[in-house]
Amino acid sequence: MTLTHSCNTPWADNWLVDTEDEKPVHHGLSAFGKTVVEEMNRLGMIVDLAHVSVDTMKAVLNISKAPVIFSHSSAYGICPHRRNVPDDVLRLVASTGSLVMVNFYNAYVTCRDKAKLSDVAGEEVPRWEGVAVTPLPRSPLSPHTPTDHMDYVRKVAGAQAVGFGGDYDGVS
Repeated sequence: MTLTHSCNTPWADNWLVDTEDEKPVHHGLSAFGKTVVEEMNRLGMIVDLAHVSVDTMKAVLNISKAPVIFSHSSAYGICPHRRNVPDDVLRLVASTGSLVMVNFYNAYVTCRDKAKLSDVAGEEVPRWEGVAVTPLPRSPLSPHTPTDHMDYVRKVAGAQAVGFGGDYDGVS
């Protein structure tokens, strides 16, 4: 279960707090929010941090007894969009066995408002260890592709922290 979407909830602050479009209410999690995370852990529910503020990310990663996911987020170090995961949080992801599922939404991958699906989905084939592949030429209009984000998350948080997300809604 995601803790927020694009509004604060009675238990957690959403990502718009980091853009200053909204004011923080809890500066992460409320006391009730901590209870929500504890109960999710007890029930075996996965906590999704894809739409939360950075303070909420850190609060949850510090109290959760189980790994969490970012079901559709990318690397802030590649594309500084507030829906993406910053490096200090990626290090917490690594230390908790959590997972960042790289998003394919254009603004979070290309750092632009518009992109073609080929820009978002990438034009480069990654070089996996032990597998010989020939990368396709990269478009000069596509500075970053999901493979960049996946590689970045791998370098900061480890290979076990990388997954495929989605969020194709709005991709043109």
